[in-house]
Amino acid sequence: MKIYNSLTRTKEEFIPLKPGHIGMYVCGPTVYDEPHIGHARSAYIFDVIRRYFEYKKYGVTFVRNVTDVDDKIIDKARKELVPESPGPRVIEKTKEVSEKYLRLYHEDMALLGIRAPDKEPKATEYIPKMIRFIELLIKKSHAYQADGDVYFDIKTAVEYGKLSNQNPDKMESGARILPGEKKKGPMDFALWKKAKEGEPSWDSPWGRGRPGWHIECSAMSSDILGEEFDIHGGGIDLIFPHHENEIAQSEGAGKKFAKFWMHNGLLTIKGEKMAKSLGNFISIKGFMAGYKDADLLKLLFLNTHYRHPVDYTEEKIAGMKAEKERITIALDKMKRAEDQSAPAGAKGKPGKSEEFRKKFEEAMDDDFNMPLALAAVFELVNEANKNIEDAEFASAAAKLITEIASVFGLKICFQGEISSDVKVSIQMRNDARKSGDYKEADRIRKELLGRGVILEDTKDGTIWRKKL
Repeated sequence: MKIYNSLTRTKEEFIPLKPGHIGMYVCGPTVYDEPHIGHARSAYIFDVIRRYFEYKKYGVTFVRNVTDVDDKIIDKARKELVPESPGPRVIEKTKEVSEKYLRLYHEDMALLGIRAPDKEPKATEYIPKMIRFIELLIKKSHAYQADGDVYFDIKTAVEYGKLSNQNPDKMESGARILPGEKKKGPMDFALWKKAKEGEPSWDSPWGRGRPGWHIECSAMSSDILGEEFDIHGGGIDLIFPHHENEIAQSEGAGKKFAKFWMHNGLLTIKGEKMAKSLGNFISIKGFMAGYKDADLLKLLFLNTHYRHPVDYTEEKIAGMKAEKERITIALDKMKRAEDQSAPAGAKGKPGKSEEFRKKFEEAMDDDFNMPLALAAVFELVNEANKNIEDAEFASAAAKLITEIASVFGLKICFQGEISSDVKVSIQMRNDARKSGDYKEADRIRKELLGRGVILEDTKDGTIWRKKL
């Protein structure tokens, strides 16, 4: 298996640090607003990667953090307090805001069928360990105090810029120290922020305050996964400064940190960045209210390599609906062929379906090439449709498609039975066709369509499927 490592900008052979087990850390949400479909892409991509590792029989420890104290959360708390309330009320409201939007995030991940992480550390739970981490950086002369603030000294990080492939000197020439900042260099970043009146704060050796954003991920990942772990992931927008700063402070503390860095491309809406101000903001709940099927969004993501940007349009979602119907119809045909024709003991034998498993695995083993892996599924669908009379192949193909769908987190399965009254209607339509009453047959077909059942007349009789 090869994975593109953002740190080296090459595909590298992936060998876990611990045989048979993989440690993954993925940057999670800052909980100040409802999740949107851009958040869904990152969460889904790393969920599929985790599922594929498990398909390959690896044990996985999957960690996704929660930033539950941050400027954005505090600003949201202040906006929700009308009229402006005194300090203690802002602190209380900040907690309410973070808890509310974390709950919504969990609800939306469940709506999409994205599995919960094995560990979900919150920033507020890690304050003491972040303080100890900062103390270590000060001791090693990588950080300094400045009137209650603590900054990381970029000049002590000799390889700073290696992840984002930038020259620190050029970065520094374009940076400025803002009014109120007491840092030595314009690129130095905050590890600890002095408390402001009315904001959440904690005791520290440098006075009351709260941690900077970057320090939490270094403290959490090393505490849970160890000083070196296999994979650190997140959106491509996090490479700089967030992940670059994580590397600087982790290596400054003497930790090897992540071996592989993986970054997913971002999502746009009709070629534009998604923003509420542009009126193109699509929440996860909004998408699900309109389409009722998370698989349509997942298929959109699967059709583009995870490292590339993906553009969302309603036309593309319509295309994803057609893709799902194609797979579902094929599965139903395979099931019928298996039930009607397979001799006892022959069901599920691999036969020629294994060549498609090999194509799927080769694609996924090549930096998780999900579009190519999905193409293998459609090739298998085509082959099964051509050989639908081969019950043994139909059975094995259906089993493989269902297995791959599970890796992709798709709810693609056999449609099961229909109610007895629908069966009666189908029989009545068949009787009408036999008697030449095509007007009545069309009426029944339309009635069933209105009830979500699609009929298809074949040489072997009428078959049905549920409308997606």
